[in-house]
Order: sequence, then C-alpha cells, then structure tokens
Amino acid sequence: MDAFIFDIGNVLLRFDYGRAHRALARAGAKAAPDMQALESLALRYERGLLDDPSFLRELSGIFGGAVPEETLASAWQEIFEPNGPMWDVVSGLDGKFPLYLLSNTNSLQHAHVERRYEIFSKFSDGVFSYRAGLLKPEPEIFALAIRQFGVRPERTFYIDDLAANIEGARAAGLRAMLYDSDAHGDFVAALRGHGVQCV
Repeated sequence: MDAFIFDIGNVLLRFDYGRAHRALARAGAKAAPDMQALESLALRYERGLLDDPSFLRELSGIFGGAVPEETLASAWQEIFEPNGPMWDVVSGLDGKFPLYLLSNTNSLQHAHVERRYEIFSKFSDGVFSYRAGLLKPEPEIFALAIRQFGVRPERTFYIDDLAANIEGARAAGLRAMLYDSDAHGDFVAALRGHGVQCV
C-alpha cells in the first residue's frame, strides 16, 4: 500500500448526537424536535449550502428558539470522543505512509475536532464535504480526493464505517475497508493480512 485515507466519524472519533439533545434539553430546548427537519438541515450544512450563522438560526428554530446560539454551537460540537484503538493504528502508520482525511462534516464540527484532538496533526491533507459541495457516497467526492491527494487508488486504503461509502470508494478504484469500532481487532488483522505490519 502507498497511502491511507480515513473517515472521521465512528472511525477516528466516536460520536453521539444524544449528547447534543441532552445538553440542549438542559438549556431549555424543546424535548422532541422535528427529526426530519433536523436531518435535512444537517445534510444541507454538510454540503456547504449554509454558513455557520444561517445553520445556527435554523437549528434554533427546530429546537424552539429558547437556546442561545453559543449554546447551540457548543452542543453541536461536543458529541465526539476519541476512538483510542484507531488512534494507535494511525500512530503506527504515521511516518511510514501518507495519511489523508475524507469526511462528510460541517465547519463547526470540523473546526472543533481539528482544534481539540492532536491526532489530526498526523494527516497531511483532507477533503471535507462542506468545502467540496459534495457528499459521500457521490462519485465526484472520491474522484476529487484521489486527484487532490495524488494517490494511486488501487494502492490506497480507504477506511469508513458506512457500507454505502465503501461501495462508492470501491467504484472509484480505492481499496476500501468497512470499519466497525466494536470489531477493531478484525480490522487490524485485515491490515496485517495486506502486509501492513506497523499496526
């Protein structure tokens, strides 16, 4: 293998939106937001169709308008925790292979995790949905990543936790591996089976 491309959510970092809902409920937000509206808003934000102030205004409306925007932003960001075993893998690969990121994310969360978690200093470049105006598993975002990183897809591992994204990556020619954080040992064994002995 020549290079590795990692997803962020549920690969490098576990996340739980329940944390955001509980934090907002404590701050006075209504307990049962319109989940369809929330999911639609999140997708538009991840595609880069909204700037941060517009997103927070719409989010405030979904949660009843009772929560300050600063509290909304903090709750939206504080959903993550490190996936320690995957960090160990990244540390083993660091310095031996180029490491890249490819993630469906948004500007508030991306800025937060880059600032908070040192693991991201090990990655030399990334393609992020909100900047690209594209979402995985759309073919164009994989093509963009391959072009931007300058990798040979047939010699590049891509790791993601969603089967649809794995299918999209494989269609683009990448050596894609589905990751389950509850079966991390299987992932490490698969890497070693491909000759990656530094993990």
